[in-house]
Amino acid sequence: MIKTNPTEFLDVSFLSYVRERQKTTDVHMENGIPDYAYASDYIIRQKIKAIPGVYPFFKAVTSQIVPMMKQQTNMEALKVGPNQFPEIYEMTADCAKRLGIGIPTVFIQPNLGEFNAYSIAFDDEAPAIVLYSSIVERLTPDELKTVIGHECGHIHNNHGIFTTAASIILGTAIGAIPLSQQLIQLISTPLRLMFTAWSRAAEVTCDRAGIICANNRNDAVTSMGKMMSGAVLTQNAVNIEAVLKQYDALRATPVRLLELEFDHPATVRRIFAQQEFMNSEVLYQWRPEWKEPNRTLVNKQELDARCEKFISVLDSKKGRPKKEWN
Repeated sequence: MIKTNPTEFLDVSFLSYVRERQKTTDVHMENGIPDYAYASDYIIRQKIKAIPGVYPFFKAVTSQIVPMMKQQTNMEALKVGPNQFPEIYEMTADCAKRLGIGIPTVFIQPNLGEFNAYSIAFDDEAPAIVLYSSIVERLTPDELKTVIGHECGHIHNNHGIFTTAASIILGTAIGAIPLSQQLIQLISTPLRLMFTAWSRAAEVTCDRAGIICANNRNDAVTSMGKMMSGAVLTQNAVNIEAVLKQYDALRATPVRLLELEFDHPATVRRIFAQQEFMNSEVLYQWRPEWKEPNRTLVNKQELDARCEKFISVLDSKKGRPKKEWN
C-alpha cells in the first residue's frame, strides 16, 4: 500500500491563509468601507475631509495624542491577555477575527463611577480598547462581548482621527491634550455640530458591529438598556419595551434639540436603530446561521433610511420597527 500525505496537494502556507482571510474580508467591503457602516457616518466624514485644512490638522494632532494616551493607559490600567482575564481576551480575538482586523490590546481601567468603554487608534499605532471596570463588573459576558465588538467597529471603520477630533471639540479630552482649550476656541459652531453629527452616526455603525460580533442578537439591546441605568445593583433584567416608550416623549419635545451637542444618540434611538439592523439583509450576510426561514428583510438602502428617521434629531419620525428580533 502506498501511503500518501493528505496535505501533500494542499497549500497550507501562511501566505495562503492570509489570501483566504483577505478574500473573506473583501466580501464585506464596499468602496473601501465595511458594508454594515451607516451611510451618514461615511457621508459626514467625506464632508469634513472636504473642508480645507481640517482633516490634516486633526490627523497631525492625533498622531501626537494617541501614543501618549496608550502610554498613560498602560500605566494606569490592567492589560488583558491570554493569562490575564483570558475570557475577555478570547472575546476580543473572536470579534477581531469576525470583522477581519488585528486583535486590539484591551485594558481594564478602574472606574466604578462611570459606565464606559472606548478605543484608541491611529494609522501608525496598534489599536487598543479600554473597558471601565464598571462595564466588566455589571454586564453579562455575552453583553460585554457586544461592547467589545462595538469598539472593534470603531477600529474597523478607521474612526480614530475623527474620534480624537470630536473629543477635542467637545472638550472631553482637555485633561490629556496640551492647548486643547485654545483649540476649542478656534472651532466654529457649524464645524462643531458637523463633528457631533458624525459622532452620533459613527455610534450607529459600531452598534451594528457589536451585533455582528454578538453570541446572540438580543445581547446588544440588553447591554444598551443597562447603560441607561448603569446596570444599577447589577440587575439582570431590563424591560426593553418600557424603555422604548420613552422615545415618544423624546421626539415630542423641543428639548431633544439639546442632542445636537451630544456625541452619542439618545440610547432609545440607538435601540431602535439596532432593531432595524436585526431586520436587514446585511446582518445575515455576516451571520447566516441566524437567518430564519420566510423572514422579510430590508436591503442596505432601506435600512439606513429607516435608521435615519430615529437617529435624526431635527426630523424624528413617529413609528417603530417591526418586531421580528428576539
